Amino acid sequence: MSLFDAHCHLQDKRINQKRADLLERWDQMGKGYLACCATDESDWAKVAAIAQDHPRVLANFGVHPWQVNTLTDKWAKHLKGWLCRMPSGIGEIGLDFTDPSVDQSRQEAVFLRQLDLANQLGRPVSIHIRRAWDRFIHILKSAAPLSHGGLIHSYSGSADMVPLFERCNLYISFSGSITNPRNKKVAKALGAVSFNRLLIETDSPDLMPRIPGKGPDEINTPDNLVVVAQAAADILNRPVQDLVDQTFDNGMRLFGALITED
Repeated sequence: MSLFDAHCHLQDKRINQKRADLLERWDQMGKGYLACCATDESDWAKVAAIAQDHPRVLANFGVHPWQVNTLTDKWAKHLKGWLCRMPSGIGEIGLDFTDPSVDQSRQEAVFLRQLDLANQLGRPVSIHIRRAWDRFIHILKSAAPLSHGGLIHSYSGSADMVPLFERCNLYISFSGSITNPRNKKVAKALGAVSFNRLLIETDSPDLMPRIPGKGPDEINTPDNLVVVAQAAADILNRPVQDLVDQTFDNGMRLFGALITED
């Protein structure tokens, strides 16, 4: 079974001691790929090292909206340097207005700069949006179509917005939240996504899916993507292998240019 984890954080310090084991387990599952997303300047080098050491890890460099206040004056130059140094996407970027202490205008300025870089360099983007959908749509309409596409990770928006995002060359990615049977909004949104625009992810080490015997605060790992795949297949009433195959193909279509292995 070849799986494509469209969004995870293998550089996270919570899995430092487990990284080798979890990547070995991932390899044993099949010839799958993991899109590893940075969050700020301090972890770009670490993401690069992991991707260089493991050919099935695809590097993404970017600034998470909650990290915009940590940036140096030359952050954009540094980011472009990493993007030009190796095949890589841009992520995790976006808008998140859930924390009032993080300036919204600063978030928007940093997000726009990264979208500009994506179009300039022809790179896919991995986008985080929470409680900022109206502003995101406004920005997206001015920036779209994204030249090399992107995804909205761990989608929490409405089903009604999905067609607009697809027209803007975005894929829609779902995480362990779809394993919660009470999350009707996410299930409805999943049903609205075109099959050739669907992705699945773990957001490891966060967003542990519902697994018997494991609590929501436990460390999530990429091998749990099979649980997300099964939940998505059940909601869509499709064979899980069909969903795995399609999301793998979709992931390859979006991130394939970043793959350097033979």
